[in-house]
Amino acid sequence: MGRAFEYRRAAKEKRWATMSRIFPKVSRAITIAAKEGGPDPETNSKLRLAIQAAKAANMPKDNVDNAIKRAAGKDADEFTEVNYEGKGPHGVLVFVECATDNTTRTVANVKSYFNKTGGSLVHT
Repeated sequence: MGRAFEYRRAAKEKRWATMSRIFPKVSRAITIAAKEGGPDPETNSKLRLAIQAAKAANMPKDNVDNAIKRAAGKDADEFTEVNYEGKGPHGVLVFVECATDNTTRTVANVKSYFNKTGGSLVHT
């Protein structure tokens, strides 16, 4: 194929990897904000900030609109925001904020992360 093709492909794959990591997080933030305060960014400041974050990440407008529509739908997942406190290695206190649709799975994941690093979950 050639060296130029390989460089272009590497650049595209790097961009796609970034997009696949950031877009779901931003989309989830938009969905949560639209559920909490309504689908109108003029009256919902949290949604307006989430849309600004999406624009900063170069997220397409179609994806933003789909996230807002998904929040307005009847069959939309119910995301809840949950906070956890824990102690990391060397007694460092850590505050973890999560948005999840399954709190049981989330608390298990957070506990496992603390245990792997030598800490412990203090408060749920």
